[in-house]
Amino acid sequence: MAEEEKQMYSRRRMVWQAFRLGLLVTLVGLALSACAGGGGGGGGGGGGEEQATAQGKTREGTKSQHLPEYEKPLRPGEYRAEVFKPSVSFHVGKGWANTAQELPDFIELARQEEPGYLRFANVKVVYKPGTQNVQEAPEDLVGWFEHHPYLKTSKPEPVTVEGVKGVQIDVLVEDLPQDFLGRCGVECVDVAPLSGGEQGVFFKEANKRRVIVLEDVKGETVTIDFSTPVVLFDKFAPKAQKVIDTVRWGG
Repeated sequence: MAEEEKQMYSRRRMVWQAFRLGLLVTLVGLALSACAGGGGGGGGGGGGEEQATAQGKTREGTKSQHLPEYEKPLRPGEYRAEVFKPSVSFHVGKGWANTAQELPDFIELARQEEPGYLRFANVKVVYKPGTQNVQEAPEDLVGWFEHHPYLKTSKPEPVTVEGVKGVQIDVLVEDLPQDFLGRCGVECVDVAPLSGGEQGVFFKEANKRRVIVLEDVKGETVTIDFSTPVVLFDKFAPKAQKVIDTVRWGG
């Protein structure tokens, strides 16, 4: 009987040891699996992919805002024009405001705490120099600026705005006749009327202005210009250019 108990005890011990060994193998396998899936470089790759996917959805889901219809400070972000043609969007940082009603041929932004304007215009007609008579905009609009009797222009330089080639010039108002009076008032030059009737594109004598002429933006001639008093121009220009660099044509 004693011998029989010893054999039974031995068989139980062997079974127990086999169970412990099997359990140990299972635990080691689970640990290795966890390391491969969640630890070190493998885990970082998986988590990073999920995070990148989530961030990608966030970026794709971020929509540009409608440009306010009337004067209003702009929060930093991307804005798209709803009325201006051709369709355009751009990104602004802190300190910008919408300062005029958006028109099919005009957008105007300005800095809130310093003098400085940024404008988009779709130029179809211009004022005959020195008069208030309107004529069709010339094909060579840069040449028109260069030959205007009351404007002094810099040497034209090639420029590209979101894939559209154009030319940029710096413009100053000079040689205005004494007591000259235009639709824009005194000490300024009328350039082009706008669809709004009362508004128009004009250059003030006290300001320096950089004008970019793009002759084929989806079949339209578009000008982008920014201006500020001459002494502040070099400080303001990079802020305006930063917005221009974000321009996107189309919906």
